[in-house]
Amino acid sequence: MNLSLKKLTLPIFIDMLLHFLTLIINTYMVTKVSIHLVGAMGAGNQVMDLFMTIFSFLSVGCSIVVAQALGAKNQHLAKRAIHASIAFNTLLGVSSALFIYFFGEEILELLNVPSELRSDSFNYLHILGWALCFDGIGMVMAAILRVYNRATAVMCVSLLMNLITLFGNAIVLFGWFGLPNFGLIGVAFSTMIGRFVGLIVLFFMIKHLAKVQIYLKRLLSLPLDILRKILHVGLPSAGENLLWMAQYMVAFSFVASMGEASLSVQTIYFQISLLIMLCGASISVANEVIVGHLVGAREFESAYKRAFDALKYGVIATTVVVLVVYFSRNLIVFELGLSSELKEIMLPLFALSIVLEIGRTFNIVIVNALRASGDARYPLMTGIAFMWGLSLPLGYFLGIHLGYGIIGVWIGFCADEWVRGLVNTWRWRSRKWQSKRLV
Repeated sequence: MNLSLKKLTLPIFIDMLLHFLTLIINTYMVTKVSIHLVGAMGAGNQVMDLFMTIFSFLSVGCSIVVAQALGAKNQHLAKRAIHASIAFNTLLGVSSALFIYFFGEEILELLNVPSELRSDSFNYLHILGWALCFDGIGMVMAAILRVYNRATAVMCVSLLMNLITLFGNAIVLFGWFGLPNFGLIGVAFSTMIGRFVGLIVLFFMIKHLAKVQIYLKRLLSLPLDILRKILHVGLPSAGENLLWMAQYMVAFSFVASMGEASLSVQTIYFQISLLIMLCGASISVANEVIVGHLVGAREFESAYKRAFDALKYGVIATTVVVLVVYFSRNLIVFELGLSSELKEIMLPLFALSIVLEIGRTFNIVIVNALRASGDARYPLMTGIAFMWGLSLPLGYFLGIHLGYGIIGVWIGFCADEWVRGLVNTWRWRSRKWQSKRLV
């Protein structure tokens, strides 16, 4: 299989861009209805992101096992891993949706969501939580298509889902076709419909593009030997991702305690930050597929060099993007229609992002390379040490104790990303990951 970083990165980047643009456009559309609802939607999205992270570990583990199996030319193992991942993620998605349905109010309480926002936030989350039933399966299928060098197909499905969601949002928010404004409840429904349609199309593409037949009989049995391989990488990967999301949720509660204005800025700027990191993230995912194939084929030297090439391109691309955003900061806050109070809180974050995003690119490119090699436990340990031992304590001390506000919390993020990025890069240079091959 001829894998090119450039050819894989471009459709993965567009796919991620479409996903994040939908989040940003959703936020923008809601601001045109009520700035009050932005904070409510942000709290619901934080919870959804947490649960998406919880069951993303199967898609990560599946993609790495399948990539190494294809590199080793073991088609049988690859197909068994695919069925095991789809079955397990289906169970996990349904379980997560039920948990949100029954315990949504308690979750929002833990996040310190202000009482004036809690009702809208709960109504949004209560409905959107059911989309996890589709997301669990869809994430695995998207990962499979990328490993089979079909990243463009995933991009097309994302485009379709996003068009459905945005069109639906316009109907429910702006009263198209004479309908009333359904608010965040309508946004949740349109999002869920878009994801359901996308899942149907992904099933079709798995069968006809990747040439992988999905058999119901195989889905009803979980081969423990294959599941162990997937979980060997997937659980530490999920743990590291979960630590990252939980870190942001704790930080979210720090910011929520600062008042509604800071909470709205956190919600809006977090979306901007996710957009900035797209270049580094797309390169890291493409490199993960390539490294997985190379490690499976025992081409360790090539994997070592390709990871550092990907890191170089990721840092260059991220630097360009973050500088463009910085110099466009006044235009961005103007287009968002923010009050002078919100502008004053948000503008310093644009300068801080220059430092933050370059460090984050170091992290995500090298972490994904380590995962692809099978060495997923090391990033988990560095995550525990620096996210919870450095980022949050520093953010609390600067943001709340010293009164720097939201800027203090984001300085904590910067410290974590840079220190963790450098430590993980040292691990890749040590070549200890070569002994972690799965197949």
